[in-house]
Amino acid sequence: MLTKENIDLFRSECKAIQIKKNDFFVKENEVCNHIGIVHSGTLYGYFEDADSNFIVSELYYEQSIITSYRSFITGVPSPAFLKAYSDTMIYAMDKNHYDELMKQQKWAYIFKKISDLLFINKCFKETALIKLKAKERYLQLIENRKQIEQKFPQHLIASYLKIRPETLSRIKSLDLYQDRK
Repeated sequence: MLTKENIDLFRSECKAIQIKKNDFFVKENEVCNHIGIVHSGTLYGYFEDADSNFIVSELYYEQSIITSYRSFITGVPSPAFLKAYSDTMIYAMDKNHYDELMKQQKWAYIFKKISDLLFINKCFKETALIKLKAKERYLQLIENRKQIEQKFPQHLIASYLKIRPETLSRIKSLDLYQDRK
């Protein structure tokens, strides 16, 4: 977890980027030249598979670290889209500035913390998809991200959980029914 001091220091080296609803932070096949922290608003990352199916890979809101990290680090085109679900403001740092700051020990420490967070989130999601049933994934998501259901519509949450919206509705209605007993 980044401390408030680390977040404030990171923001002090960034520029504010405004992204309107339905605009992109990065598009598929573009190199992602920024890493940022969401200040306000919501975004989601998604892929389109070979059959043009829409698959949500990540949901971002206040305090989320946002980037297409593989593209940002390597300079290869992003495999995903990062799109604003609502009007959004991000404190973002470009790759050149990141590389300059990385030469300083205190920044190397902060950037390692950021990369660790991104990696850990990826590992938790991958493990959940492999080991947990749909209901368990949903319960884990709402436990770890308490505001997620107020920030995103059910179809995006369902895609993120790799289930159909109808399945998510059924899971939620079963929970409501069981809570009444």
